Amino acid sequence: MRKARKLDVACPNKECRAFNKIGLRNVIRKGQQKNGTQRYQCTECKRTFARTINTPFFHKHLNKKEIIGICKLLAEKTSFRAIARATNHHLDTIRAIASAVAEHCKRFNEYFIQELNLTPIEVDEMWSFVKKKKKIALLRTAKKGKLAMRTLT
Repeated sequence: MRKARKLDVACPNKECRAFNKIGLRNVIRKGQQKNGTQRYQCTECKRTFARTINTPFFHKHLNKKEIIGICKLLAEKTSFRAIARATNHHLDTIRAIASAVAEHCKRFNEYFIQELNLTPIEVDEMWSFVKKKKKIALLRTAKKGKLAMRTLT
């Protein structure tokens, strides 16, 4: 019998008494999928699940790095056909990933609006704030890199 460890993974089964509770030592590792994704099993309800459940990576045969690369190209407003050519994946694969990411973002926004009672304008402002903070952090790391380059020369 495998030893249950204190992991950062929770059981996704709504009927399980350990549903969405992290750190209960009720989850064990249960091998890997072909794309390298870790599989787990809940010791309470015996359900097996992938680490990527409830994410845009779920049910995708590509590995995480490839999907992240495709998402970065989508964020740069690159066309689907150009992404397919650049990554050597089928056009329908690129469209499926874009659709999964869009659906995940839609559910995320709906959660903010329905569960947290935010208005769509507040959610939009929040995303603008996050984008601004990310841009500032990137500029700071770029400046640190330039300072490091100056001290090396």
